[in-house]
Amino acid sequence: MRMPALAGEANAERAAVARTTARLLSAVNAADLAGVLAVWSDDGVLMPPHHPSVRGRPEIERYFSELFERTRFTFSFTATTLHISGGTAFERIEYSVSARPAQGGAEARDVGKGLHVYRREPNGLWKLALDIWNSDTPVRS
Repeated sequence: MRMPALAGEANAERAAVARTTARLLSAVNAADLAGVLAVWSDDGVLMPPHHPSVRGRPEIERYFSELFERTRFTFSFTATTLHISGGTAFERIEYSVSARPAQGGAEARDVGKGLHVYRREPNGLWKLALDIWNSDTPVRS
């Protein structure tokens, strides 16, 4: 009877992806560049709003380094839905964020949604391969 083992394996994979998401959220909120990079695959692609795609570890490192020099964040994921298929996990998120200049200043708030695509690496770790998000707030003209 293999069914319970399969359910246990699925739960373990879901928990591993959830830990990776939690590490990402914690690192972004702490402006921890090393922590952010630790969850990314070497060939990952970040697709931020109003910005060209950011491809690969060196570009992702530059993007977050520059971002953390300017801004501090408090992100929370208000809803998540996770689907795992083999070595790929798809996580749909809804978020709430406050952002403030690193040197002090007015806070901005936003809500939106995004998609994380994780890949299980050969060593068994789940790494972020794709990250795209966008705001629910209309762009002011």
